[in-house]
Order: sequence, then structure tokens, then C-alpha cells
Amino acid sequence: MEEDEDYQSLFFTECHELLADLQDHLDLLSQGGGDGETVNAAFRAVHSVKGGAAAFGFDQLISFAHVFETVMDKVRSNRLELTEEIGNVLLRAGDVMEQLVENAQNGSDATPDNLKKVLSELEEIGDLDPQTATGGAAPEVVATAAAPEADTEETELLTRELVFSLTPGPDFFSSGHDPLRLFRAARAHNLIEVRATGEVPDIDAFDPDICPLSWELVFETEVPLADIRAFFEIYDATAEIRLLTEEEEPATPEVPSEPVALAEAESKPTAPTAERPPSAEPAEDQPTQQEATQQRTTVISKSLRVELARIDRLVNLVGEMLITQAGLAQRLTEDEKTEDLDLGHSVDAMSRQLRELQESVMAIRAQSVKSVFSRMPRVVRDLSDKLGKEARLELAGEHTEVDTTVIEELAEPLTHMLRNSMDHGIEGPEQRIALGKPKVGTITLSAEHRGERVIIVIEDDGQGIDRDRVLQKAVERGLVSEDEPPSPEEIDQLIFHPGFSTAAEVSSVSGRGVGMDVVKKKIQQLGGRCTVRNHPGKGASFTITLPLTLAVMDGMTITTGGQQFVLPLSSVVEAVRLENCQLRQLPDDSTLVERRGEYLKLISLRRVLGMPDGQGGNSMAIIVDTETSGLVALQVDDLIGQRQVVLKSLEANFQRVEGVSGATILGDGHVALILDIPALLTLSGGCPQPQELVH
Repeated sequence: MEEDEDYQSLFFTECHELLADLQDHLDLLSQGGGDGETVNAAFRAVHSVKGGAAAFGFDQLISFAHVFETVMDKVRSNRLELTEEIGNVLLRAGDVMEQLVENAQNGSDATPDNLKKVLSELEEIGDLDPQTATGGAAPEVVATAAAPEADTEETELLTRELVFSLTPGPDFFSSGHDPLRLFRAARAHNLIEVRATGEVPDIDAFDPDICPLSWELVFETEVPLADIRAFFEIYDATAEIRLLTEEEEPATPEVPSEPVALAEAESKPTAPTAERPPSAEPAEDQPTQQEATQQRTTVISKSLRVELARIDRLVNLVGEMLITQAGLAQRLTEDEKTEDLDLGHSVDAMSRQLRELQESVMAIRAQSVKSVFSRMPRVVRDLSDKLGKEARLELAGEHTEVDTTVIEELAEPLTHMLRNSMDHGIEGPEQRIALGKPKVGTITLSAEHRGERVIIVIEDDGQGIDRDRVLQKAVERGLVSEDEPPSPEEIDQLIFHPGFSTAAEVSSVSGRGVGMDVVKKKIQQLGGRCTVRNHPGKGASFTITLPLTLAVMDGMTITTGGQQFVLPLSSVVEAVRLENCQLRQLPDDSTLVERRGEYLKLISLRRVLGMPDGQGGNSMAIIVDTETSGLVALQVDDLIGQRQVVLKSLEANFQRVEGVSGATILGDGHVALILDIPALLTLSGGCPQPQELVH
């Protein structure tokens, strides 16, 4: 049983990879791009998912995939012209297949809402008979079709022994089939024995494309014969499958040059199925399939699936080694009597090696955001159907790599933000035309690296945030005072308040006020932040800023009020002594520091963190980049230096502290807080843009 679960886990992992590739292929085809190989690759993805599902008895997935595969087969054999309309149907079919895989993985028997609709569309464009298109699959999938009159032999409850012969064809294994999985799946139909026939030739005569063995599967069951035939249907195209009668002496059949359909070998024909004509498998496709098989083999040999728990253990170990190294280095620095240069060189070498080890480990954990981004077009298409709106999602920077722990948590906030853009941002087709906008709205989802952070932006060309509506709702709920209305930017931030919603009524899409609140909490848990920029009438953009990794970072250690803090090194521009700078006091008691012809706001770290006033150390200014509001200067007591620090979650071990993104353990064993510069800026009351120096 445990081994079966391992196979299922592998199957679902492969399914998600295949479906991601399928999405790319279908997107390309729906936009008029791609070629014959793109169509073939999409077909193979559907076929592989179907084959794996058959091994585990996921009937609903099998039946839908069969119809989907049949239509794709007509497209690749040029019996069905790929128009824009058909391309959109195939995209929706890919979405349904993805939902069915998720349901199978979660052990759910739920049926996707649009399954019947998409299935009907596939049958219509493929000119398929609804009664036979699913190849005898689960009845709940084809509930719209009338049940055919069953053959007496097909429906008779058999209590005798049934023996089926299975002989793999040349492409049985390259199509993703596995006899062992087949045997395990057949247990559900009371498989009691498997007999192997044939002989394995000498190595010199062995042909890896031809399986020398055949198998006889013995069933002792009372289920209808049609159910057993339906089970074998998935293997029809790649193997010879025959029902051996009780009078027939079992023999070892030769491997056929062409796969023989199950119905052809039986004495009584069954209902016709949507089989492929010989033209569907042209001879020139055989080298292509062999090349694809070799390519897959190459990829497998260069990749490795590792349990995340093992990688996490390795990352934690590297962190502990870094702490030990930092402590050793600090003790050597403090001990003035130490004159052992070899020991110092060893520590330096150890530092370099540990850094290389850390970078290698983080590279293992790195994963492109494409694995999450690829799921989002389905969200937009589903919402388009529910809301009666037309919109397309454009992806950019999907190959940007982030720590896998960050990737795993991105799906939920991105889904909520897209729902928000579709429901509150994108207008209906008629309204967009009246406003002089394209009928189809555009939502852009992009990612890029900026320093040691990744920036994800969701931007739409809709109507933007209705500030009047937001303010009205905020006043009704007592969040703001009507006598002292907030600024436009503060109004925009109200949408992140728990339970806040401007929807007129609760629907399946919005109205409960949990979407953007969930986004904010999730992003904060990841050590990031979310900001919004509103352009009324033109759209809105949401920016998510996240750390590249949640494990290790380069930091600048500073002291203020007798305590040590760490600033992200990627945000530090330079350090200057305040005694060498020109300062100006403003009427609001804020201070500006002059830096090469421009004034930057000077923020006292003591005051922001609530420390008592006082002067200590050399009183330096650290010029930092806030990423969104330009440069500011942080006034600190002293600068210690650069070091690599291990990130620890403060919220998980203590509680969330405003202005702090995490904590680390220094070489002397003390805990130092890692400062969140944009949050400090907010606590200090904001920051003006740099001003030119006026003499």
C-alpha cells in the first residue's frame, strides 16, 4: 500500500509538469503560433496523463482525457482545423483536466462546475458521439448522454474466470505505460493471477523498442465484461489485447507491427469507439517519438527530485555552520594576543567555502515562479465565464527564480489579487467599449529580481479603485472619520483592512471582505509587503516585494542605543559621517542631509524604534534605497561591518514587530533584529522625493 502511494505521488508530480507544458503549448496554439510539433507535444501530454490515470483507476479523469485526446488527435492529423474558437475550447479543456487531477490528488469526487459544458464543446467540435466518445468511462462524466442499449453479453454478470492476453507494441513504454502499475490497477477488478510468456533474447539480439514478453491476466469477477474491456481501452493504441476464450489454448502471440484494437479480437463487436485512423500515426512520427524519448531520458539524467525536508535540514545545517564561523572569527578579532596567521587564513578559507556551500544549497532550492504563474490563466478564464467579462492575462518574467518555500505560498495571494482585478477592476465589454477601451481587458502579471528581493506586479487596465465608494464604506464601518477624511493614498490602503469589501452583494467571487486581507497577511508572513498604486479610470497596480530566500542574506551590522541591528545589504548605498555633511532643519522638525547636490530626509533610528535620545559612537548616516520612495538616510550610532546572517522568523518565535522583518544570531550569541527599511519609512511618517540643493 505504501509503495502504491509512492507511485501515486510520482504520478501527480509528473502530472503537474505535463499540465504546465500543456498550458504553454495550448496558449501558443490559441494565439496562432506553434507548429506540428507543438500540437504533438500537447497531444502527448494529454495522453500521458490519461495513461497514468488508468493505472490508478481515476475514472472521471480517464473519461474526460479520452475525449480531449481524441479531439487533439484530430487536430494533429489535420482532420480538424485549429481556429481561435477551437483553441479557446482546448484551453478550457486543459483547465478542466487540471481541476480533475487536483481532485484526484485530494481524494475528492467533486465534479468541476464547467466539466459538462467543456465536454459538450469538445464533442461538438470533434463531431463525436456522446455515447461512445468516452470509451466506456465513468457515467457521471457523460450524464447528458442517453445510455445506449447494452449488449446481453456485455451486461451479463459473469462468475467465471476471464483471461486477457496483453502484448506491448513498439511504443507501449515510450507512451508512459508501465505493466506493474497496470497490474496494481487491475486488482480493483479482481485480478487473481498474472502469467508471463515469452523469452528474453541475448543482449546482442535485444531490441529496446520491442518487448519480448507478453502477459496473461486472470480475473475472477462478477462485474460486467464491459467494465474489464473499458479498463484495457487505454492500452488499445499501444498494445495487442485479446480475450482468451475458455476453449482457446493460450499461446504466446508475436509482437504486432501495428496495435490491434480490443474489439477486433473478440467474437462479438462492441459499440464503436473514437479510434484513430492509420493516418493519425504517420511513419515520419516514429523518429520524432524516439527523439522525444531520448530527450526525456536526458532530462531525467540531469535532474533530481529531492524531498524538501532533506533540503531544509541541509539549509539549517549551513546556517549553524555560519553562526559557528562568525563566533570563531569574532573571538580571533577580540583576542589581541592571537598572532597565528595560519589560523586566520584557515578562518578566511572556511568563510569562502561556507559561502560557496550556501550559494549551492540555495541554488538547489531555487525554483522559477512559472510553476505558480502557469496556474493563473485558468483563474482568469474561469472568472471571465462567471462574471461575463472578457480579459486576457499576460505573463512576464515567469522564469525569475525564488526560494521554493516562497513559491509554495504565492498561489493563494496571487489568486485573490486576480479575483480582485477581475471583479472590481476590469469593466464589462459594453462599458469598456463606451469608454473607448478595447473590448478585452488586459491583466499583466510580472516578476523581476531587484537586489536580494523579487518584485511581483499585478496590473490591470480597468477602472481602478473607486475611492469615493471605498471612503463611503470606511465611514459606514467607522474605520475613518467623515470630518477628517484620509488622503487618496490612505484611502487606497483601506482595501487591505480585514473584512472590508465594496461589493454590493455577496457572490461566489467577492463580497465577504477576505481577499485582500488574506493577501496582506500572507505576504507579511513571508517577510514581504504589498503596496497599491491607483489610477482612477485607467487601472490599478499591486506590487508584492518578497525576499529571494527565507534562509540566509547579506547584511550590514550597525549599532544604535547600545544595540546591534542588521540592514539588508542590497538596500545599502553608502555610509557617511554626519559631521562632514550639511544639515537643514525644516519647520516640521524633520531634518534633511545634503548629498552631492540633493537633500535626503534624515531618519533617526533611535526615535523610530522608541529609544531614548542620546549620542553615541560616531553618529553616521547610512544611505539606503527604499525601492519605492527613492533614497533616505538612516542616522545610526556606528557602523560595524558587513556579514552574512541566518534569517529567523520573529513572528514564528515571538510576535510580529513593526519595522522588523526578522532576527538573526550574531557570532557572540546575541540576537540582532533585521530592519525592514520601507516599514521604518512608514513609521517615520513617509518620505519626500529628493530635492535639488538651493543656494
